[in-house]
Amino acid sequence: MKSFLPLLRREWRLLLFGFLMTFGSSYGQTFFIALFSGDIREELNLGHSEFGLLYSGATLLSAFLLLWTGSLIDRWDLRSASYLIVLGLGAGCYLTGLASGPVLLFFGFLLLRHTGQALMSMAGLTSVVRYIPDGRGKASAIATSGFAVAEALLPLLAVALLASWGWRQSFFAWGTVLLLVMPPLVWLLLRDHGRRHAQYLDTLRPEYRSDGTQNPAARRQWSRADMLRDPLLYLFLPALMAQPLLFTGFMFHQVQLVAEKGWTLPFWAGLYVLYALTSSAVKFVTGLMIDRFGAQPLLPFMILPLGASLLLLGLADAAWAAVGFMLLIGVSTGLYTTAASPFYAERYGTLHLGAIKSVTTALMVCASAIAPVVMGWGLDAGVTLSAMALVAAAYVALASALAEVGCRRDARIGA
Repeated sequence: MKSFLPLLRREWRLLLFGFLMTFGSSYGQTFFIALFSGDIREELNLGHSEFGLLYSGATLLSAFLLLWTGSLIDRWDLRSASYLIVLGLGAGCYLTGLASGPVLLFFGFLLLRHTGQALMSMAGLTSVVRYIPDGRGKASAIATSGFAVAEALLPLLAVALLASWGWRQSFFAWGTVLLLVMPPLVWLLLRDHGRRHAQYLDTLRPEYRSDGTQNPAARRQWSRADMLRDPLLYLFLPALMAQPLLFTGFMFHQVQLVAEKGWTLPFWAGLYVLYALTSSAVKFVTGLMIDRFGAQPLLPFMILPLGASLLLLGLADAAWAAVGFMLLIGVSTGLYTTAASPFYAERYGTLHLGAIKSVTTALMVCASAIAPVVMGWGLDAGVTLSAMALVAAAYVALASALAEVGCRRDARIGA
């Protein structure tokens, strides 16, 4: 942990900005919105399928919009983009609280998912890996800790507020807190950003800096089109998509999973603390590993704990299997969330990182929308979640092997 202190002292404003943006993105994450689903469905007279269709539809539309809006992080001043994202997320909270039918609820979900889950997390993570090149792994670990802290704290606060005020007033309260707290913090933490961005652009000059000195550290900055033409990307993508695809699918059907295994919901809910603590600890270890070895060499291995957790889920029904699953999924989440953004920055450069991540984040959002539906069809057809877990574990093994092939081919090309 001592190795993080110099970075924290030097870059605490930008790191805190990244942390707050990932923390705030939880307003648009499934684990947060799902806490209100029962009350919303009951008051608006929506069935499970209708509610799921609205949520998945908003999520898919968010993914398509992200192909355009994600590049704004590259082209706009970070402060202006952050203010707009915060405003959009606050509006999503108010619109959801005002919803009296499926139409307003759909647009409320769209704003929550697009500005929260997608853009807010992208802005925070893209910024720290772009502007802190000499400690990219540690910076990513600190920024992504916002996810874990939110997962540990927000459910308890949201349930307490829901019980006291109801779902409408809860969304109004969350939106008000966001709009009152975040804009001043963005102004404070990014007040010297213009100078930082000018210095960053200077480092990218292909041959000479603005002062006439040579810049041997400059490297190729891939565009989004360049990335899509990279054949190795398609060997890496299955591994990069494994965590959002499979974690979202199984967590969406966690009530059915608990019933199938014979566990209890209070026991299962209590394991989220273990998950959050494990994920947080792994993030910091992963950050150190990235700064020493790079993010790309870790890619074939970072999803193996996910595969092990699914294998355990598919083969065992005892209570210890639930503990092992949450422990391993925490390891996998810590690895994935810390390594993903540095991987893109490391491989494709940082100048067009927002546009590049808009594609991969859109794919991730699509995966988080499609997986619950596909697994729901399987459940309706009589396929158990244990059987699905074994199939998913086989997918992880294949994805890991493909990523290893990609790493070896890249090594041969660079040799």
